[in-house]
Amino acid sequence: MRLLTILLLSLVLAGCQARATPPSTLFDYELRDAGGRPVPLNQAAGRLAEADVIMVGELHGHAGVHRFQAELLAALLAQPRPLALAMEQFSRNHQAVLDAYLAGKLGEDALIEQADAWPGYRSDYRPLVELARAAGIDVLAANAPRAIVRCIGREGPAYLSRLPASHRAWVAERLTLDDDAYKARFMASRFHGEAPTENQFAAQTSWDDTMAESIQHYLERHPGYRVMLTVGRFHIGDGLGTAQRLARRHPGLNMVLIYPVLPDEAAAPAPLWSLRVQALPAPRLPGEPLPAITLSDPDC
Repeated sequence: MRLLTILLLSLVLAGCQARATPPSTLFDYELRDAGGRPVPLNQAAGRLAEADVIMVGELHGHAGVHRFQAELLAALLAQPRPLALAMEQFSRNHQAVLDAYLAGKLGEDALIEQADAWPGYRSDYRPLVELARAAGIDVLAANAPRAIVRCIGREGPAYLSRLPASHRAWVAERLTLDDDAYKARFMASRFHGEAPTENQFAAQTSWDDTMAESIQHYLERHPGYRVMLTVGRFHIGDGLGTAQRLARRHPGLNMVLIYPVLPDEAAAPAPLWSLRVQALPAPRLPGEPLPAITLSDPDC
């Protein structure tokens, strides 16, 4: 196992020793620190060595972002301070399945099916999980189950009071429903032309609060450890969302947030770091209809 770990780390790190050039393809990236200065990954990893939590925002399905996540994880694994990987892409109710896979008790097909892995698991998240497995580190299924979140979006946070204790433990004990900057940002967004509702915000923050609480609990149980979180960029934009909720739960944490930025977007505001990447292909041309979305009503 140690040999496999060394091989994986060397293969990944070989491609990131001096990269700090503007991205020219979808597979490239350029990392910039909070001051806007380009930073090669090997130097960035050294500067991140003292961070307690590193949150890497992502554009789901973007090859350059996912490549960066894997290369950063490899660089952090090469450092002596113990590390855990937390993932938005797995929910708490599947932690045992994920643990079984990491322990070599399940194959990948079983992991994908039983843990309800995201559709892009093999291309986007397999490298992270395999690096973690080879290094023998913990992987946190940090998120709330989608089915429960959908019921919160439909019925509101009061739905949680009807859950049995075993299921209630899959969602953060406390949801942040304040009229704060994150709520304003979320309520100003549009989903298929419709403004979000209060219940939809409760569903949104259930993700953020649950991921924040998952990291909080892990760090409390593992003093001296650090955590790298992979999460959609909206959840950490402007230092809000998951990052804000974790800071409230665990004041004093040294957190670094890395936010992916497209060519036509301004750099992430300090103290966030920016990850410059190329834009994805346009999903639709002007005049093309939005795809039909058929979600069955949740069984609440």
